[in-house]
Amino acid sequence: MKQPIIMALCLGLMGACGDGNPFFVDPADEAGDADPTAGTSSVYGTALNAALTMNALDYDDQGTADPTDDILLVNNLPFDNSDVSDGGYTRIGVLSTSPFDLYESPTSGGPGDRKYFAVFQRTTYAQVAAVATDDYVDFGFGGASAQRVGPSGTPASRAALYTFTGDYAAVAVVRPDAGGGTLRYITGDVTVFVDLEDFDTNAAVEGIIDNRQYFDDTGAPLGPLSGYIELGIASIDFENDLTLASTATSVDAAVTIGSGQWSSVFAGPNGEEIAGIVVIEGTMPVTGDPVRETGVFIVTNTE
Repeated sequence: MKQPIIMALCLGLMGACGDGNPFFVDPADEAGDADPTAGTSSVYGTALNAALTMNALDYDDQGTADPTDDILLVNNLPFDNSDVSDGGYTRIGVLSTSPFDLYESPTSGGPGDRKYFAVFQRTTYAQVAAVATDDYVDFGFGGASAQRVGPSGTPASRAALYTFTGDYAAVAVVRPDAGGGTLRYITGDVTVFVDLEDFDTNAAVEGIIDNRQYFDDTGAPLGPLSGYIELGIASIDFENDLTLASTATSVDAAVTIGSGQWSSVFAGPNGEEIAGIVVIEGTMPVTGDPVRETGVFIVTNTE
């Protein structure tokens, strides 16, 4: 089925919006940092796809400067050996050309272990992670999380257009045939547009993920990946400083090849960042193999 490109060229006309950033109130009004695993400080893939069962995630550098000590503490994924090392996923490297690190779940060598793979990025105001496994006959379990790790406030102005840019990374489970799967990493560039001007109540946010590249399960590059992901228009929840879930569509050569949802949180005392999650099921470009792509991004206000 042909799919028109909804990301209209007029989005490119969103220009500079003057001095200041109206997203959030003065941080002096805030009562300390937000808990990154609590309530509306986070969005999880559990709300977007029933197989994404991860419901809490934390990061621990164990108080050292050694990056090999970095671990992700992941909750509520079956058979990821979480009874060993308290669910600590170990950092195994960097995803080339991107700011994302790669992590793997611990293994005990016993029966029933599943190997989970994760991408993770932490900035001053937010952290994001996506997790997947290719050890099931279907797409298996996994998770996605976007969390603010500092204060936020309530948008104070409705009279501006903003552009945010940043990076995307995903774990993708590709199923070329029943019972056998392949783990791939995917990266991309993200542009998110925020319109506080035209809607009276909820404002609007939308975006696009393009310039996509893919990698094998060790992080070795495999080349460019055609197509893009369209992040459909979402409303802003001003009370909780997040965007409500909206459609995500994978497009290649003007044809829709996958669909799902996305959501995000605003992060930073002056709305410096948006951290988001994306979940899409469909087919891989060119090959047509079934795929579930679980991705995350952090974008920064460029105005």
